[in-house]
Amino acid sequence: MMMVDTELRQSPIHGFGVFLLKPVKSGDLIWRFDGRIDRVYTPDEVASLPGHVQAYLATYCTWHEGTGVFVLCGDNGRYFNHSDEPSTVSNGISFGEDHAARDLAAGEELTSDYRTICDHVRRHGNGF
Repeated sequence: MMMVDTELRQSPIHGFGVFLLKPVKSGDLIWRFDGRIDRVYTPDEVASLPGHVQAYLATYCTWHEGTGVFVLCGDNGRYFNHSDEPSTVSNGISFGEDHAARDLAAGEELTSDYRTICDHVRRHGNGF
């Protein structure tokens, strides 16, 4: 669940991105898993869905190998784009928290290092 005010905009990185509406200080909480809004899927649940929904989940979920589930952010968090020098730092895969890597200005795009937030990407690259 996003813990700061954001909006979606066209991203110079890829497609849409998540942009801050207010400045955030270094270390401030940006996102944390919250089961009230974020959704968890087993591989069997994903496989039971229509192909176009599976493709959507392949794009927007992260894989948590330790629990064997896919995690879908239920809000703008699913639109974080990848950066090798991300604006956020994650302290865990899928069920952790993201904090500001530095002071961030209003209008700045929030980015993550996908190798940090998704076991599958870390080991195999993008996709399921």
